[in-house]
Amino acid sequence: MRLDRITQDVGESIIFKRPVLNRKKKDHEGRYESKGEMIVCTAHYVNQALRTLKRMQSKAMEWKVLHEKPHITLADAPGRDRLIDDDTEDRLEGAYSEPIKNGQTRLMREQAWLFMIILQDCGMRPDEVFPMRIEDIHWDANRIWIPEGKTEKARRFVAMSDRVKEALQQWCGERKEGWVFPSSRSKSGHLTTIAKGFQAARERAGIDKKVVPYSARHTYGTYTMEKSGNAFAVAKSMGHVDLKSMEPYQHQKLEPLRDAINQRNRRKKFGQVFGQVLQISTKTSEDTNPVSD
Repeated sequence: MRLDRITQDVGESIIFKRPVLNRKKKDHEGRYESKGEMIVCTAHYVNQALRTLKRMQSKAMEWKVLHEKPHITLADAPGRDRLIDDDTEDRLEGAYSEPIKNGQTRLMREQAWLFMIILQDCGMRPDEVFPMRIEDIHWDANRIWIPEGKTEKARRFVAMSDRVKEALQQWCGERKEGWVFPSSRSKSGHLTTIAKGFQAARERAGIDKKVVPYSARHTYGTYTMEKSGNAFAVAKSMGHVDLKSMEPYQHQKLEPLRDAINQRNRRKKFGQVFGQVLQISTKTSEDTNPVSD
């Protein structure tokens, strides 16, 4: 289909499918073999395809191949509307730290938990945490440099919390360079997923399936916005191109808004005035309509 004929209706009508892979067999190029079956893609997979399409359309506009860019809406994906509260975090940490005999599995659990707290404390995207290098950690400045990413604003520094710094120092040990999360199983040389381990930890902790690793990034965006009120700083730290991208990350609580109005009303003493009006109204009503015996 021609790029200029793809509209929102077309995007919504397409059913994305992918092959089922046999994780026990690889071809001569080291890729997992297909089982010959197809399954419907999750919203996350669909959004990856749609983001690629949107990027192609933007380039086409830039090169003046398209005169108008159609509006393509991303699919609703689980985890985009869920936060990791204190209770959920404690249960996840407990699930990851459960005693286990297998040393390799224990190591994988430790790196998966470290991965999660980096997402939550630094607001990084998963694809920015996987390829982290030790050389990009500025220990003295308490910052992490992200050299590349999905947007033009992705190249940035992010603040490193005290617990992330302490955990990274223990994890990296004497290593001064290289991948933070090295992996001999990956062609890239670094970790590329924690999905399977996260699902297992989530089941052990009895947590809602809608809570996903990306929920940690949303937690960062919501909490920092709530505490700082600085949308520009939060957007920049998360690598957003504009403030519109911040909207899905804002799960603001209503209680602070209620408190703000209550404080204003107490300052203006609206309650006292309203009370006086009620007293006057009551007396007038009694005078106008006397009660007969």
